Amino acid sequence: MNDSQPLLFTPLVRKPGEQIPDWLFGPAGMAGLPAPLLAPQGVNIAVGIDIIEVERVRKVYEKHGERFLQRVFTEIEVRQCRGKATRLAGRFAAKEAISKALGTGLHGVAWREMEVVQLRSGRPSVRLYGNARKRAELLGLSAFDVSMADLAQFSIAIAVAAQTQLNDSKDGGEA
Repeated sequence: MNDSQPLLFTPLVRKPGEQIPDWLFGPAGMAGLPAPLLAPQGVNIAVGIDIIEVERVRKVYEKHGERFLQRVFTEIEVRQCRGKATRLAGRFAAKEAISKALGTGLHGVAWREMEVVQLRSGRPSVRLYGNARKRAELLGLSAFDVSMADLAQFSIAIAVAAQTQLNDSKDGGEA
């Protein structure tokens, strides 16, 4: 590879060893790239982040109440949030971040298929169900983590998914 060429990285969109989908790069496909792609190796990471105004969540909750809660949150999430808008907003942002790390956004996965629950220690934990779980399995994800932070006006969350690539080949290349 020429030292003057840039390194091109791709988002986590496939299992290790599978071809990168040509559509990812637009009409010209991989042929239109200005430099060769660096083949992913070892652990690959996908990240999602979201920020939301707490007041926006508060207004939706006040207007739609139980209907909003049942559409977006699981029973455990509702119980842990205890009706507090900042906690609901944090979970909402976390679910948005998780869907971004999955590479789908909220197209193809439902709100309640992503669950963010606090462990006894207070640390949030991610559970995936339905299409969200299928997407994680399709990508070969081996770990998912989320972190949330709240202020009076905003809640922010970041989600990180890890894909551990196991190479079976002797030459160390992609499996």
